[in-house]
Amino acid sequence: MTVPLKRLLKEVVKSAAGPASYATGGFAITIGELERVTFAHVIPRTNIEAADLVRQIQYSWTGNAITVIVRQINTTTASPTAWAELPAATDISAITFDVIAKGY
Repeated sequence: MTVPLKRLLKEVVKSAAGPASYATGGFAITIGELERVTFAHVIPRTNIEAADLVRQIQYSWTGNAITVIVRQINTTTASPTAWAELPAATDISAITFDVIAKGY
């Protein structure tokens, strides 16, 4: 009888700067120490505010890559109601993202 070996989960903590030219659909942070991410948490370490804008992040993972999408809302409009993805080519390289990832 063959007994399957359990895969040991590893935890990786990593920091990555945002891109100098944001692409629609987000940007990837690759966790090279893992083959597959099973859990991730992404936290902006530096301020993601911009003049008259509030920003938020959304993320998902596939394989060993975490895709981060940045959304924003303009607070100066009469009724700010819709979040929109950051415009393409926006420079967010001054923002550092900390990642905690688990996987194998």
